[in-house]
Amino acid sequence: MTEPPEPTPQLIRGALNRKALADARQRMALARVLDLTESEVLAIQHLARAGQLTPTQLGSLLQLSSGGTTALIHRLERAGHVIRQPHERDRRSAVLRLSPAIQERAAKAWAPLVAEIDALASRLSTEEQDAAVRFLEQVASAAERHADQLVGEAEASAHDALAVPAPALWA
Repeated sequence: MTEPPEPTPQLIRGALNRKALADARQRMALARVLDLTESEVLAIQHLARAGQLTPTQLGSLLQLSSGGTTALIHRLERAGHVIRQPHERDRRSAVLRLSPAIQERAAKAWAPLVAEIDALASRLSTEEQDAAVRFLEQVASAAERHADQLVGEAEASAHDALAVPAPALWA
């Protein structure tokens, strides 16, 4: 019988990459199943994780302009997927929440994966679960920091592109 390969950082990164790619495929498929765009599914995922977000927060997470965020929110509202409510502390603002109907549809679509992940996790010892949680939290934090850095670079690049004068227009 062949022994499994000894874990290495490369094997761990490879497994995380496979998981990330599978997530992207699942999001694309879920978009088709729910008759949504990938951006709309991603918005639903962010709202499901956060519970509620302001339009500005959602737009920032999705890297959309204010106009793009407004259009996305209007589509989700018209479809009955998002509920807009007054902000508890800032009455000039609103918060977005998922409707119970889309929560149920998304939960049903994700249920088989969630059940399988829960079954896999339950087979781990308490120590292994603790190690897995610590590691995955650290990976998630690193990925979020990297995303924030790339967002900053993209915004700086876009700003720099706008700051370059077009000589033919000003000559």
